[in-house]
Amino acid sequence: MDQEPALRIRNLVAGYAHLDILQDVSLDVRKGEFVALLGPNGAGKSTLLKTLYGMTTHKAGSINWRGQEMGGRKPKQFLAAGFGYVPQGRCNFPLMTVDENLEMASYTISGGDVAGERKHAYDLFPILHTRRNEFAGNMSGGEQQLLEMAMAVLRRPEILLVDEPSVGLSPQAITLVFNELKRLHQGGRTILLVEQNTRKAMEAAERAVVLRLGKVIWDSPASEVSHTDLGELFMTGRVLERSAGHAVGIH
Repeated sequence: MDQEPALRIRNLVAGYAHLDILQDVSLDVRKGEFVALLGPNGAGKSTLLKTLYGMTTHKAGSINWRGQEMGGRKPKQFLAAGFGYVPQGRCNFPLMTVDENLEMASYTISGGDVAGERKHAYDLFPILHTRRNEFAGNMSGGEQQLLEMAMAVLRRPEILLVDEPSVGLSPQAITLVFNELKRLHQGGRTILLVEQNTRKAMEAAERAVVLRLGKVIWDSPASEVSHTDLGELFMTGRVLERSAGHAVGIH
């Protein structure tokens, strides 16, 4: 993994029209890293992903991607720069087949080998090849989530933004989706994940970044933060160090 961050976010302020959701966010992500964005509802996690895809109002601060300033740019510019985005909830075409969905997604590829990229998607997600002639809406929730991930990786993005992939899925489907996310990461993909299922997120990710009230309040290796710590961070914005029978606020 590169030591130099591929993505540098500095003092980012963003939101919707006159409403600021992100308040002075700074964060680094290295190439090939798997980072989980955690936090309570309303913390700004999904807004951060949307901002990294040009879907919010950029107010201040910097988004530097591999030396290129991206703050305030449009989704098509983030797409061209190597960003892939999987939104929360179902975002496929349910009355089209799996193959037709991938064909629709391939329209974002300009002058490339569209057939080759669809084959690449099937190679990444073999289960979709077996379902290629099935309507997307007839598949399980987990399989639909895999289809949406496949649609996002058709352009072979350098960084994949994934928003709440476990929403509405059965435990079995959640395991399926997270196994595929880990496999994508093992293949060298940089992943920035927003997820409320903290246990699954921390099992998959290398780093845990906690947002609260639009700010980063914790950033550490996922293995170094406990679920008790996360509960305290979500509720109070700090972690209590337990030693000698007393607690001391350390963050």
